[in-house]
Amino acid sequence: MIENLSVLSVNEDVRALTDHYLKNLGLSGKAQADIPHFAFAVSYQMDYLVTWNCSHIANGEMIKRLMTVNTVIKRATPVIVTPEELLESLEDL
Repeated sequence: MIENLSVLSVNEDVRALTDHYLKNLGLSGKAQADIPHFAFAVSYQMDYLVTWNCSHIANGEMIKRLMTVNTVIKRATPVIVTPEELLESLEDL
């Protein structure tokens, strides 16, 4: 099922976004380890970022901060959902 999925490469854009988010999202400690998830999703222009992590990623306050930061740098923010939310939205189609 996953054999044809691409592995995303760390590129300069991902690195730059990671640095920018480290400085501007206000995450500290262990939560900073989640920042590359945002950077990859934004750099690769993903429609969705699907995660179980409701503490630091699928979190209303964090989504709001990410949208604000991305608006300033003119980047699109993916829809951030849990797997359950994604499956529910697909059922509605």
